Amino acid sequence: MTADAPTPAAYVAANRDAWDQSAPLHRAGARWRELAEGFATPGYSCLDATLTGLLGELGVTGKAVVQLGCNNARELLSVKTLGAGRCVGVDQSAAFLAQGRELAALAGQPVELVERDVYAIPREFDGGFDLVLVTIGVLGWMPDVRGFFAVAARLLAPGGALLVYEQHPIANAFEPTAANPFEPQYSYFATEPFAESHAVVYDGEPAGPVATHYWFAHTLADTLTAALDAGLRIETFREYPHNISSVEFDVYESRPGVALPQSYALVARKA
Repeated sequence: MTADAPTPAAYVAANRDAWDQSAPLHRAGARWRELAEGFATPGYSCLDATLTGLLGELGVTGKAVVQLGCNNARELLSVKTLGAGRCVGVDQSAAFLAQGRELAALAGQPVELVERDVYAIPREFDGGFDLVLVTIGVLGWMPDVRGFFAVAARLLAPGGALLVYEQHPIANAFEPTAANPFEPQYSYFATEPFAESHAVVYDGEPAGPVATHYWFAHTLADTLTAALDAGLRIETFREYPHNISSVEFDVYESRPGVALPQSYALVARKA
């Protein structure tokens, strides 16, 4: 971080503002209509087959689950549909949590949605969860990955599991909209965040300007070491060729014979 760079707290606040300003675009899109119709139907889940399988392996029936960076709670509500017990979602965007409450009302599912910076989750939640869930895109918004995993670890009860299902960080080296999307454009080991000022959307539709927001490129070594430093024991780590991020990254699934890692799953457990 350079001498005149924002503090971690300033980065977090800037990202919150950008997400709040982007929320209306999500609320007006086709994906929202799909979610609203889906959660109005008993048994609906928006989870893909990979994440559903991972949760099945861990077992969620009756378990206390917290999702960090829950956005509009669509994944948390889906976990609740799978039979989880207490479900808590934490996100700092009030606008997206409002959408989450709409979806929860449609689903008739009792979930707790907490408006809070992940780094400042109250101690009253410590040790209260059997599963901490982290999904696509969350880690890239975090300026301090070690601090993030330390929070996840303190939320877990002894024997509890952390499940991370994320975009593979190699994606940060590529630009899917470039003339040659398979040529690296950025360093995999970048230490300065990417700064952007367009709305945060993932459907490929045009997006207008919002507050400047920041994306952090954490290597796999950063992530795995952060889990270990937090006192967690890594149980499984899997890489996948399928895209779980913005539709622009679908280009990496369309080239015969060339398969880049696009996503991964990490399971780590508290002793």
